[in-house]
Amino acid sequence: MTADNYHLQDQFLEAFFSTQFAPLFYLTGGTALTRFYFQHRTSIDLDLFTNQKDVNFNDVNRTVLHIGSDFEWSLKTQVSADSFLQYIFVGANSRQLKIDIVRDIPVHFGDIKVKKNIRIDSLENIGSNKITAIFGRTDAKDYIDLYWILHKTDLTFENLYDLSKKKDLGLTELYFSYALAHVRDVTIFPVMILPLEWKKITEYFLKLSEQLLIRVKPDEK
Repeated sequence: MTADNYHLQDQFLEAFFSTQFAPLFYLTGGTALTRFYFQHRTSIDLDLFTNQKDVNFNDVNRTVLHIGSDFEWSLKTQVSADSFLQYIFVGANSRQLKIDIVRDIPVHFGDIKVKKNIRIDSLENIGSNKITAIFGRTDAKDYIDLYWILHKTDLTFENLYDLSKKKDLGLTELYFSYALAHVRDVTIFPVMILPLEWKKITEYFLKLSEQLLIRVKPDEK
């Protein structure tokens, strides 16, 4: 399944980043992280973000539908809004490709890298988004991705957390410590390429949760 889906990803990315919208968007999220940085897990969705407020999403929509038509993909699901587009295309052998196209807030960290004309988000920006994602939901892939970033690069939690607070003004040590503690509630995991040491990941984030809680409630340590 993964190889066939990756073929659909590659087809779409090559086509999209050959359009007039190429300079305005970048691939981000788990697929950017696993396809172009760590190769640690499977990721079957494409997240394409822009920080430009003047991008016409109606024009983007027409371009995406044209790409799907060129590849003779059928459109299973489509959601359209001023700042958000979502598609589920079905290609050969019933393989599916989910694409989210998002107008993000005008705050971005790090430098975009380019590989084979595909614009790829920075680790700083992906990492800060993973923190805000954990703040808002409990999903194994967010904990796994953040753990990989913090253990495979020179980026620190403090650095990424400070960046994240510039994206989400409601992010505080107290509430984020509670969000981190939900790591023990995870029961569904992505398909891994590299070994998943979930016990280590859980222990790491529970310890980090305790450290954040001590900052705001030192008398409870």
